[in-house]
Amino acid sequence: MARGKGTTLYPWHVAFLLIMLSLAMYLFFSLWPIAYSIYIAFTDANNFNIASEPRIRELMSQRAMVSSYLQANKENILKQVYQVDTYLDEVSSYLRELRKIILQSTPQNFSIARISELRNNVDSRLTYVTSIISSNTTYLYYFPGIGGEMTRVITIVDEGIWGDIDRTLGFKLVVTQEDLAQLRNTTIPKIDKALDSIQKIQLSLKQVESNYQSLISSVTRGLDEEIDRISMHFVGLNNFEQLFSDSRFPYSIFKTLLFVLTSVPIKVAVGVSLAYIFSSPLIYGRRVMRAALLVPWALPVLLSITTWRMFMAPNMGPLALYLNSIGIDLNIYNREWDAFLAYNIVEMWLAYPFIMTVTMAAISSIPKELLESALVDGASAWERFKQIMLPLTARPILFASILTAGASLQAFMVPLLLNNGGPTKELQFLWFSRTTSAVNEMMVLFGYNRAYLDQQYGLSAAAYLVVVFILLLYAIAWYFLIYKRTAPGGV
Repeated sequence: MARGKGTTLYPWHVAFLLIMLSLAMYLFFSLWPIAYSIYIAFTDANNFNIASEPRIRELMSQRAMVSSYLQANKENILKQVYQVDTYLDEVSSYLRELRKIILQSTPQNFSIARISELRNNVDSRLTYVTSIISSNTTYLYYFPGIGGEMTRVITIVDEGIWGDIDRTLGFKLVVTQEDLAQLRNTTIPKIDKALDSIQKIQLSLKQVESNYQSLISSVTRGLDEEIDRISMHFVGLNNFEQLFSDSRFPYSIFKTLLFVLTSVPIKVAVGVSLAYIFSSPLIYGRRVMRAALLVPWALPVLLSITTWRMFMAPNMGPLALYLNSIGIDLNIYNREWDAFLAYNIVEMWLAYPFIMTVTMAAISSIPKELLESALVDGASAWERFKQIMLPLTARPILFASILTAGASLQAFMVPLLLNNGGPTKELQFLWFSRTTSAVNEMMVLFGYNRAYLDQQYGLSAAAYLVVVFILLLYAIAWYFLIYKRTAPGGV
């Protein structure tokens, strides 16, 4: 599109639209994960409900179908309920007759043929009743007091009543008084139990007849419970209360802060010392040596930490074996402070190149005229370092220290790959309750383990919110207590 002497690729409103669309997509993909993580921190998110929406929709569809089916077939189902009730009346009648025969008969008038006839009648009716109750056309099995009691009746009748009769009578043609006494002692109580269960089933059937909606509620209750089980629920501050319910998370905060206090001075001291040493023109081949010192920065973190782990492995690693040979037992798997020392060493190895590079850049910016003038004035090397080099490099070193302290607050890869924050032992920290925990589990590693080992995503997100809050406090403290005071024109 031409406009004056120049040309533009797009009309201005098309460019504006593209910019706004890009901005909207950037904000969405930046803010949505943050907002969702904050939301998860206040829920009971776990491996069952974190992505259960498709399954919930499926279960809700099944629930709607079942409810619709039961409503549409109400008349037919109630008719079958009546048939079941009628057949159970007949079963009860046959069992009472059997009870009477066992109690009142004598060896002379005891009729095995009538017993067999009663058995066939009871079994045939129970088979019919069971087929209706367990059928997917009636769903009566799901109603309280029907399915379970029906199973109990079948067990009592088949294994109890008929089992006793078979074991007592067998293939006998003549029944003795002892046989009848045996049946009265063992079989009569079981007949009474069967009659009691049948009565309970019939009471439940009458509830279905009088309140059909209760059957629908019973059938769909299992689906409702499953939907509730795989649905996320808002739990308020419960996750945060759980974090501080025992010593595990508070101790991880303590260990993280202690790690910052120990690792940062080591990293800064090593990085600054190497920078000053290899910035001196008196060191032959300093450029090659400085390049070699940057190797830890170039290597993948996973490779570096894994190598250190093998190097310090108890009874295997070269360092551990050497220390054992001089009477020092280093065990990063079973001793808390041995592992903590190893974290500091590995962290120093990973971070000193950054400190060294920043310091060397600051040293290279010092005007040579200042150092030469001081040398002419007779200043010693220490005086030149103290009066010129250190003051002019203090701000970059301080800035690098602040950045590496922030990184140490988020320590994760080092404890994870060395020994997963171990060793594990019983822990009691301050006033918090006693628990068993990995004693070198840093804050970020704690959140990682809750998510990927325990699959408690809500608890993990809550832990990370606490980590973010601590980092925010650190940033505020850095800005007001350090940056503003050291900035040009600061207080």
